[in-house]
Amino acid sequence: MTDRREDASLTLAAPGSRAGFWLFALTFVLPVLVTTLAVAVPVLAGGPLKLIAGSLPLTLIATLGGIALLCGVLWWVLARLMRRQALVLSPELLEVRSSFYRCRIPLRELKLDQARIVDLDEHTELRTMLKTNGFGLPGFHSGWFLLRNRRRSFVAIADGRRKLWLPGSGKHDLLLEATDPAALLARLRALAMSGGRG
Repeated sequence: MTDRREDASLTLAAPGSRAGFWLFALTFVLPVLVTTLAVAVPVLAGGPLKLIAGSLPLTLIATLGGIALLCGVLWWVLARLMRRQALVLSPELLEVRSSFYRCRIPLRELKLDQARIVDLDEHTELRTMLKTNGFGLPGFHSGWFLLRNRRRSFVAIADGRRKLWLPGSGKHDLLLEATDPAALLARLRALAMSGGRG
């Protein structure tokens, strides 16, 4: 079994405030707003209502409080999972963990001579096109996506400009946002050149 080493200087970028805003808006604000409207419309229309213990205030508190509690828990769990970002290198293997997802790929399967640091505004062919098994918000993508170049890729990117594209010799590529993509690429190339000797 290989001795895995986590290098603190080669970490994945954490999701930024834009992704946090969208997560809160979609998991808390929107459901609470929709529920409030769904409750308010029949009340304002004066139609027949199904009330808890015949009490309108109790019904409103239970319904809105319940949905707010449920959505608050969902938001908290997803916010914590979004911050689950890890990159582990061993002499033979690259392992990426991002939110719910994990990808392990042997270094020999990466085309490191073709790998490069890219700006997705310039290299639009590497932007995500279709989520196949992933978690995506504006400013954060994690998991398996089909890129515009039609390659299935494991993606772990946040809101920064510089991404590291690692083409694979197999069925998929990787698109990562490391805090220092140049250092990550240099480390991967050094490990690959050493032939798995560390």
